[in-house]
Amino acid sequence: MVGICDLKPEDQLLLNCSLTLLSGENIKRIKQLTNQDLDWNYLIDLAYKHRLSPLLYWHLNRSSPEAIPSNLKLELKEHFHKNVQKNLMMFKELLEVVDILQKQGVVPIPYKGPVLAILIYKNLGFRIFGDLDFYVPIEDVPRTRDILVNEGYEPWEKLTSAQEKSFYKFQREYHFINKLTGINLEIKWKFLSTLIPTSNEPVFQENEFFKEVNLDQFKVKTISPEYLILILSIHNASHAYSSLYRFSDISELIKYCSNIKWEYLLKIADDWGVKRIFLINLKILRELFQIQLPGDVLELINNSNVDEVSKDIVKRLFTSKPRGVLEKVVFHSNLREKRKDKLKTILIMIFLPTPGVIESVSLPWALEPLYYILRVFQMVKNVFTNQ
Repeated sequence: MVGICDLKPEDQLLLNCSLTLLSGENIKRIKQLTNQDLDWNYLIDLAYKHRLSPLLYWHLNRSSPEAIPSNLKLELKEHFHKNVQKNLMMFKELLEVVDILQKQGVVPIPYKGPVLAILIYKNLGFRIFGDLDFYVPIEDVPRTRDILVNEGYEPWEKLTSAQEKSFYKFQREYHFINKLTGINLEIKWKFLSTLIPTSNEPVFQENEFFKEVNLDQFKVKTISPEYLILILSIHNASHAYSSLYRFSDISELIKYCSNIKWEYLLKIADDWGVKRIFLINLKILRELFQIQLPGDVLELINNSNVDEVSKDIVKRLFTSKPRGVLEKVVFHSNLREKRKDKLKTILIMIFLPTPGVIESVSLPWALEPLYYILRVFQMVKNVFTNQ
């Protein structure tokens, strides 16, 4: 496994600044690294790429302000304050959406975004997010859609009634944009990625899965942070572990939670066939973020044959080498433990109709299987265009 010492000084500096609270050792290491001859343009670009520029600015400005080139320091400062303003506006909109839907009998569950920023990071400006995520039970989705449209939100997907039925079946989220503020919403009826085929999400019906929390004196219902560790780990894998901020989210959650029921989380992961996915997250978090894990979990990680894939993920985090279409299929299938799950993942990636495929043509129920063929055509096109 590639170690943190094998990374560039700039990579190490970003990692040391990607924590909410710095230890004395972190501050010492930041000062050591900023005394070196750094490629500051590379560092700033890397921070933007991984949505960690707010934390980089915050910690450098306190630990080694004199080390930052003046023009880049001003750029980081302006970017930080613009992000704070944007996040405040998005938090306000989150509360408004919750209020609007609740008044009409729908209970949305916001998570990620502002919820993480306030609850876990303790600072709305520390995290960059591009949209607002809400979970709504599938039976409430049509009504939620109508309410949002009446409130001025425009759906990205322009669907007929037949297309909507197929969309509910094959996909897991609707996208909306507020035509006045430009803020994007995602309304999800499934927490798990479509790459993780499960017939249902039974654990999500348990009372302890949801928790009422205070967000800056406002009470909202969200996912219990302990369960969110697993949800975000699966989400991270669905994006091929491609961004450091997703690891940072999980790292901060683990530090936030006390008395994590690791055995129970691992059992859920095993039941869903995503135990390997979960362990890869924990392996990399241990390597890059030095999170503390119980001895039995560490032993499980060490005996799980995840070193090579974890090493490849870490290398790609700090390079711009993208995976091709077929390489993505192989990668995601290799994340699963069982042959049947590997095969399901391959079939999903090749045949599952994407939003674009469903939106391209309205098919009656009897012809719905044609969406699979259209998806294959799209896949072949992507292979040749390397998209």
